[in-house]
Amino acid sequence: MRKNAIIDRQYDIANGTPSPLPLPKFPRYTISNLRGGIGKTSLAFNLSYHADSCLVVDTCPQGNLSYFFDSSYFQNNTTTVKDLILPYLLPGMGKATRVAKNVSASNLNFAGKNTFYIPSTSDLYTLPSQMATALNQAKTLTGQQRINAIDSMLYSLKSEITRELSEVGVKKCLIDTSPFFSGATHLSWHASDALIVPVRTDQQSINSLNLLIDTLSNPTSEFRRDITSDGHTPKIQLVVLTHCTWSTAGGARNIPNQQTKVYIEKVRDIVNRNIQHFTTTNADNHILLLDDFLGTGRISTALSKPIALLQHGETMRINRVRTTVNESVEKVKSQISYISNSIW
Repeated sequence: MRKNAIIDRQYDIANGTPSPLPLPKFPRYTISNLRGGIGKTSLAFNLSYHADSCLVVDTCPQGNLSYFFDSSYFQNNTTTVKDLILPYLLPGMGKATRVAKNVSASNLNFAGKNTFYIPSTSDLYTLPSQMATALNQAKTLTGQQRINAIDSMLYSLKSEITRELSEVGVKKCLIDTSPFFSGATHLSWHASDALIVPVRTDQQSINSLNLLIDTLSNPTSEFRRDITSDGHTPKIQLVVLTHCTWSTAGGARNIPNQQTKVYIEKVRDIVNRNIQHFTTTNADNHILLLDDFLGTGRISTALSKPIALLQHGETMRINRVRTTVNESVEKVKSQISYISNSIW
């Protein structure tokens, strides 16, 4: 009899017989980890497709998610997420409205989906210094004025997302973030109800998970030094272990290989030791596995096409290399669908 609840669940997901996770559901999530190259943007792109009716906010200055939604993004001179934030840092600036764009207008793969997005900008690289200056100025105030000024800044993205959600008529929100904490990621944490944390199967990603939890909790961290008056701290809904690989033994194709098992145990230990930062008290509820979908994922992003729409055998050339969607795409589809069902 199999005894590992996390592995058992992945086996059931692959076979189409999973039980729902006993998790609370929230309308707003931030996908975050303080390291790049672990699958944040790919996960955000695919979850946005499954959400069906959703507002997606791109706060990563690289703008890859915005590009997936609109291939003309880098040529467009448009209102961005930074334009929503700046009036809270520089009083006197006018505020933008109806910034969210309908994804189906620029990406036909989202036809029929009620999905909107707020684009990013490379100008977000300068946001941390602008925030630091504005917060330092607010700290020169006293009493309620100081509290109101700091709260207004730290809740700026939340306030603007609330307005945009009302304007486009949806309730779900998904925020993609950069690999660093300062600036827009800080505001994203305050704008969300809970976090989704992708962690790649390598030691550097394990270290970044520890760093993220320390940033949430350590009183000397940048997050806790500049905190809202109500102490808002998002909890973690899921840790999604990405780039997992599976046993090649006969009849064991849905069982992780030894390397992946090692990282499952490392992540479970971290979650268990920090369970107060999660949305339930059982570590097994919060860890899901995602295949190493190198071919599938590369084609998905190259075509700006959700994995749910890819078919086994679909091929294309990426950097002169012929890449093919293999049979594992069906398992990946089930995994992403289950992640979506576990948050909404």
